[in-house]
Amino acid sequence: MPGNLQAALPSGVMPQTLCTSFVESRIYPMLFAQYHDGTTERGLITDGVNSPVSIRTWKIGKRLKSSDLVALRDFYEGQQGGLTPFYFYVPFEVLPGNHIGSNWDATGANIQGRHTVFFRNATWSETTDIARTVTSLELAEVA
Repeated sequence: MPGNLQAALPSGVMPQTLCTSFVESRIYPMLFAQYHDGTTERGLITDGVNSPVSIRTWKIGKRLKSSDLVALRDFYEGQQGGLTPFYFYVPFEVLPGNHIGSNWDATGANIQGRHTVFFRNATWSETTDIARTVTSLELAEVA
């Protein structure tokens, strides 16, 4: 029934130094059918009233220094992996004339560039090189 789901209640804000480590991607949810003669049929999933909306995800896009890795791991554990949603600020979504990253707010009160997300990964994994560490975390937008 409509109205049964409540909006996600975010708990916390991702640290500003980590927000620049993620790369954004967008996909549109599609229905796909392939018939016995090899033809395919594709269509966007819509509700018939609103225009289609892309699903936004962010993945780690660079190797992290040890201090950034510790901060990310602590934040990941503080959010209980992917169980607790939180605020993530996209540093490039600022008002015209403002500096990149000026939209970040530790309290989560600023709505400019703020997204409610959760960690899509159920477990933490990392690989350490000579001077940097790689982890494969992904964020998914909730609302």
